Amino acid sequence: MSTKSKLLIGFGVYILGCIVIVVATGWHRSQNNEFHPQNEFKLDTWFSIGPIDFNKAVMYILIAAILTVWTMVFIARRMQARPNRVQTAVEVLFALMRDNITRGNMDQATARKWFPFVGTLFLFIWYSNLIGYIPLPTNTEHKIDVFGVQFPSFSLYAATANLAIPLALALVVWLSYNIEGVRAHGFIGYLKSRASADHCCCCSSRWRSSPTSCA
Repeated sequence: MSTKSKLLIGFGVYILGCIVIVVATGWHRSQNNEFHPQNEFKLDTWFSIGPIDFNKAVMYILIAAILTVWTMVFIARRMQARPNRVQTAVEVLFALMRDNITRGNMDQATARKWFPFVGTLFLFIWYSNLIGYIPLPTNTEHKIDVFGVQFPSFSLYAATANLAIPLALALVVWLSYNIEGVRAHGFIGYLKSRASADHCCCCSSRWRSSPTSCA
C-alpha cells in the first residue's frame, strides 16, 4: 500500500470517527460568556499625569526603554579586558547588531554613523518582545485578593501588540531613511533616484551611503 493510500484511509477514518461522535452525542453549541480573550488588549487607564494616561502599554514601553538604555550604558562604560559572563553575552549581542544588521547592509562609514540608531531600535524591539513572555500583574479586569487588598492578576502582554508602537517605529525609520537620502543626494536627485527603475539603492555606488539598503 502506498503512502498516499495510507493517508487517505487515515483521513477517512478520522472523518468517520467525527461523524460517529456527533451522531452519538448530538450536535449542540455552547457559548462561553465569561472568557473574553480580546480584553487582554484593552488598555485601562491606571492614573493620569496631565494629558498622559498611564496604562500597561506605557509600563511595558518604559521597562523596554530602561533595559535598552541600561544595555547601551553597560556596553559603553563597563567593558573589561577580561570579560565576565554578562559582558560576554552583551558582546555577542553587540557583534550581532554591528556585523549582521548594520555592516551587512551598509558600508563601513555609514554603518558606524547609523549603528547607535539601528542598535537602539533592535534592543527596544527585542526587549519588548521578550518582556511579553513574562507574566506581570497587569490584568485589571480580573483581580486577586491578598489579605483584603485587590491586586491585578498576572497576564501576558507585549508593547508591540499595540498597533501604535510598530507604526511609530516604522514612521521614525521611514523619516530617517528619506531625510538621509535627501541630505546625501539633494531633493531633486533623491526623487529622480526613487522614480527611476534602473537606479536602485542596491546597485548604485552613491546609494551605498544611504542608511539602509533595498529589500
